[in-house]
Amino acid sequence: MRRERLSTRPSPDARHDFLVELRGEPLPGVRLTLRLVPDLLVPEPASVTAYLAEFTGVDGFAGGLETLAVAILDDVNNELVPRWVEVTVESEEPLPHRVVIEDRQPTWDNPRLMERLRPI
Repeated sequence: MRRERLSTRPSPDARHDFLVELRGEPLPGVRLTLRLVPDLLVPEPASVTAYLAEFTGVDGFAGGLETLAVAILDDVNNELVPRWVEVTVESEEPLPHRVVIEDRQPTWDNPRLMERLRPI
């Protein structure tokens, strides 16, 4: 299973909120931006690369960018359990198309951090 490729390490300090941003290409011509506020676990960047490689064998990802974004969100939520996560997938072909999906733990909120996030 692809989500098993996601490995983690302990957060350096779970008392503080900080933003992790990773970028990759799960499919040719598809850009991914993964932004998250970790809780107890931080993703290993090399494992995210291995995880994204699992999508390359998928022929055009039959469900489209929306299905891809939901699949990545579900996998990250299950393996890392971040306080907040945002998945953005985008492609220019056949026309510009962008999907953004986010999730957060029910009791987490940090308005000051969220206000400072620059748009992708």
